[in-house]
Amino acid sequence: MKANHSGQVALIMVLIMTVISAVAVSVASRSTVETRIQQMNVENTEALLAAQAGLEESIAKSTPVSGTFGTGQYQVSLNEAGSGSVISEKINPGETLEIDLDGAVGVTGLKIFWKPAILGSFPAIFVSDVRNDQTLNYAYDATDSNGFTQALTGETLEGVSYTYSTPVLVISQEFSKNLRITVLGSSAFLGIQPEGGLLSPQSINFRAVMWLRQIKMW
Repeated sequence: MKANHSGQVALIMVLIMTVISAVAVSVASRSTVETRIQQMNVENTEALLAAQAGLEESIAKSTPVSGTFGTGQYQVSLNEAGSGSVISEKINPGETLEIDLDGAVGVTGLKIFWKPAILGSFPAIFVSDVRNDQTLNYAYDATDSNGFTQALTGETLEGVSYTYSTPVLVISQEFSKNLRITVLGSSAFLGIQPEGGLLSPQSINFRAVMWLRQIKMW
């Protein structure tokens, strides 16, 4: 009886130690994972801050930049767009798209394309050629009503099919500074094609990349 009792006590002690060991291992493993997750969160924050800092530096200098931050390296590249042609997002009535003509090379004219954003609508455009000494205004719509000039049939520009277009508007390389196109009546998508040369870049796209050292979870 006494031997049996001792054997039961030993078995119970082994079971207790096994449970305690399993709990200890589980707690330690969970603690290690949480610590590593916290490290990754810190490094992700560092990456975001580095990317933002790189973007600000690149925008201020208008040039690509690179450097190191914390546990990684960042690089910001830029891409100029809008020299050969300009394709707009949807422009609502009363809103204006402005084309910078200062710095254009060899551009003698501009042709404007547009199409309705809402099927069955007939947007019109009011165009201002802003020059040093004067502003020349033009107005176009689907018909020649209300003193507007009737638009020409549209064409395809940069893969986009437009419903309407203007004749080539003559641009003065010496005096024309910008072209303002105001949409009237209903929303529209615009396209602008320079004639004889290239516009100055109308937009600059910045892209920031951050590389971090990899952390093994297990």
